[in-house]
Amino acid sequence: MPQIIDFEGKQHEFPDDFTRADIQRALSSIPGSKPSAEKVSPKISFEDLIPPLPPGFQLDAPPQSAAPALPPLPPGFSLDQPGAPATPQMAVPVTTPQGRIYVAPADVPQQPKPVDRPASLLPSSVGGAVRDFTVGAQGVGKGLADIATGPLDLVAGAQNLVTGGINRVFDTNIPYAIPASKLLEKATSVLPGIDPATMSRSEKLAYDANRFGTQAVGTGAMLAQRAPQVAEAVVPSETFLGRVGDAFARPYVETPTRAHVGDAIGGIGAGVAVNASDNYVPNDASVFGHYVGHGLKDVTNLLAPLAGASGANTLQASVEGLGGLIRNIASKTLSTAPAPIPLNPSTKAPYSQSDVDRAAAKLQSATTGSPRALAQDIRENAAALERPEDGAVPLQASAMPTSALLSRDPGLIAAEQGARLKSSPDFVKRDQNVKAAAAERVEAMRDPEADLGSVMRRAAEARAERMNAAKGDILQREDAVNSVDRIRRDQGQPLGAVANTEARANASRRFDRALVEDTYLPARAEKNRQFDTAPGRNDELPADDVFGAIDRIRRQANDLAPGTLPEDFMRRLDALRPVIDPETGTNLGGPGTANGGDLADLRKFIGPAQQQAQARGNFDLADNLAALRRSINRTIEDAPGYAEANTNYRGFAERFRPEPNDAMAKFTRAIDRGGQNADGELNRGATPPSETAGRFLATPESAATVPRALQGSPAMTAGETALRDHYRSSLAMSALNPDGTINPARAAAWANSHAEILTQFPAIRREFDDIVTQARRGEQLSSQARADLEAARTSRKATEAEIDRSVIGTLLREDPRDAATKILGGGYDSSRKLDEINALVRHDAQAQRGWKAAMSEVLADKVQSTRQVGETLEVQFARLAKEFKDNETLLAKTFSPEEMNNLRQAHKILSYFKEAEKRATVGSDTAEKIGIPTAVQLGFRHLYGDLKGGGIIKRMKLLMEMLPSGRQNVDEIVNAAWFDPNLAAYLLERPVKNYDVPRYNLDLRRLIAAANASRDQ
Repeated sequence: MPQIIDFEGKQHEFPDDFTRADIQRALSSIPGSKPSAEKVSPKISFEDLIPPLPPGFQLDAPPQSAAPALPPLPPGFSLDQPGAPATPQMAVPVTTPQGRIYVAPADVPQQPKPVDRPASLLPSSVGGAVRDFTVGAQGVGKGLADIATGPLDLVAGAQNLVTGGINRVFDTNIPYAIPASKLLEKATSVLPGIDPATMSRSEKLAYDANRFGTQAVGTGAMLAQRAPQVAEAVVPSETFLGRVGDAFARPYVETPTRAHVGDAIGGIGAGVAVNASDNYVPNDASVFGHYVGHGLKDVTNLLAPLAGASGANTLQASVEGLGGLIRNIASKTLSTAPAPIPLNPSTKAPYSQSDVDRAAAKLQSATTGSPRALAQDIRENAAALERPEDGAVPLQASAMPTSALLSRDPGLIAAEQGARLKSSPDFVKRDQNVKAAAAERVEAMRDPEADLGSVMRRAAEARAERMNAAKGDILQREDAVNSVDRIRRDQGQPLGAVANTEARANASRRFDRALVEDTYLPARAEKNRQFDTAPGRNDELPADDVFGAIDRIRRQANDLAPGTLPEDFMRRLDALRPVIDPETGTNLGGPGTANGGDLADLRKFIGPAQQQAQARGNFDLADNLAALRRSINRTIEDAPGYAEANTNYRGFAERFRPEPNDAMAKFTRAIDRGGQNADGELNRGATPPSETAGRFLATPESAATVPRALQGSPAMTAGETALRDHYRSSLAMSALNPDGTINPARAAAWANSHAEILTQFPAIRREFDDIVTQARRGEQLSSQARADLEAARTSRKATEAEIDRSVIGTLLREDPRDAATKILGGGYDSSRKLDEINALVRHDAQAQRGWKAAMSEVLADKVQSTRQVGETLEVQFARLAKEFKDNETLLAKTFSPEEMNNLRQAHKILSYFKEAEKRATVGSDTAEKIGIPTAVQLGFRHLYGDLKGGGIIKRMKLLMEMLPSGRQNVDEIVNAAWFDPNLAAYLLERPVKNYDVPRYNLDLRRLIAAANASRDQ
């Protein structure tokens, strides 16, 4: 708008972008004007400079007293003399508070005056647009500076409050603190820009609006950065500053955009109010006739931002409410309820969108959790019952638990409790249907046609199976014992036939026959034959050694007694002795030789004679005879004609007579000495054949002679066999048990005692070692078999006792239902017993069905009450829950997965009612339906008393209920939602406007007001 200037009694118009310098140059160029002070500006008197007094006030008259005397001046000082009045200088244009420009004397001090620029929405020129942009930018910059210096300004303001209080109380003059914003203004005053004091009212208004709007938006944006942390926090901050920050950031948690818009509008309103305060509230003022000075201005600086922001946000709310009203009217007129919403049951017409929104808002406001999450829970829980994926029976819609129960949300359950008070029959019917469905699932577990006796028969069969197995084990062990004993008897049977002295004697006789008749006698006969038929028998052999031996015997006074040797032979032998005449040297005797046959025959008699001498104790004679024999043997051995006979004799001697004390030599000499009887048989009185084997088997030395003697004999095998049989008889008589088995201990002892003897007969030794080993092995097998038999008998007894103690015995003694009762009754071994029963009936379908029927009957009896619901007895949730808690694992082992899922479904259905029982039942909803302001209720109760006032309030509520409203439609929709999970989920998910969220940050508004008051102190 153009600027109107009064100059020399005329009004002049200038563009709104003209500065004072431009206007001064323009005025000076007007024709007829003089640059004198008189024509530039009217004269200003002293009275014009005095501001008008408030109404009812007047100036005090000057005192009439004489002027006070001046104190004496110091030496050398004097007072100044008054000079002439100064001449007014050249006038310059100034701007008045009303926006007009005047020209005043230049030598009079002037304050910056605002320009007179009419307010307009659009600038009239490019310069005006630039100026408007500059004003707006400076306002934004000032707002940002206020944000930066705000904390320091608040500190300065608090300090100045304390300082002012001290100055007033103690009459001091403590200087006030300078706010940081003032210092910043002074520091930035040199920067180019528009001085706010020179701005027009419209510019200043825009400046203040931008300034405070920027403060609100900028500070709110910084606080909003903390909003996510505040939303996630579950406990208050630990520090005081943290809690303050949380309080300032909390309005931005839910709808930060809405809060920012409210802050911006409130900030603009605060700027408008501050601008009005600056324009219309004087710095010095009187209130109701009392001079308050700058106090009114201070209070206004504090309250103006609050009042302006409140007014702006109130206007915002009014506009939003009007817009919502228009939208609701249009929605109600042009649109209907969405498809999930049922028709009105009374009018059969669809509900309006506003009714659905209010119903959704009412339902969502009742929740304690997230409405969308609860909607998802309702859908999932309802789907799990309607379309079970685990084989359970689908639940009919008429038996579906109500939506609040499906949600398990305490708030919805409490709201539903209120609805139950109004529509009790509907809820009772639905509850009955739900409980009947649960009871049917439990009742379906029963199997009245099952044969419980099959369980007992299966137990009897199992007992017979186990006992037969135990008996079979005993029989098997007995057979093993008998088999081992039979083998041992078979082993001892050959020995049993020879376990007597007769058998041993017969074996000895057979051995004697083989040794004597078949071995020794033929060998002796052959020896004698060779000597008897040897060529050297007819030869004359030198007999000097023989004669020398005879002489030695005689010299030792051991003359051969008559009968010692054949006398005839001795005479002939003496006749053969040569006799040499000492004088002539002529042989007066025999030739000095003896016939070989005679010497050989003499040798036959020396052996018996030697034995007789030893027997009589004439050992010297025996020795002399032995020497004689040796001499004869040497003579014969040296004779060539006896070479073959001597060779045979040496072999004979080695076999039968290697040395005199040899057992075989003694035995053969005894045979030779025994001679023969008249019948030509050997006289065996000294060597009875029945003792021959015992004689040679008495010592290892004597036994060693047997293999030597039998070596090369055709009767060697027969002799060894006879010895074996003799030993077998000896072993049998020593080690055979009365039952015909061999005693391994005695057999081993016998073998150890004959070990050295048996060493001479390796084959026999191996045989008897095998006999002992087999006997020992047989006894071990017999002992083990008998131990196994005893263990089997013990096991049979233990098995019988175990069966009687086990579930088999229990099922044989008790009814299966009693056994099921004990198992479901608890106990540390219930699971083990049930596993045993399941294993018992697993392969018997009839018994398995009977056991399952017993378990289901016991379970149903435990969880059902006596109250009828539908066609079955009602199932008590507490009892069913206890069974699930204690025995769910046991039930799962008994019933199939489908049956368990039906049982779990019944438990889940009833669990929803348990959720409702946990919540407190709400009272009447009359107060919720009709709301009468508390102040009105308090007024009626104050005027008429509590009793009469309460009655009046009750009648007013009843009257208001009768008035037509949309509340009934909302209640009908919500009531339908309780019985329709899909409808409830839809209402919970439907977007609704939340009027409770903060529309602006009230704490931020107060903070800006406090900071503004702190800057203007």
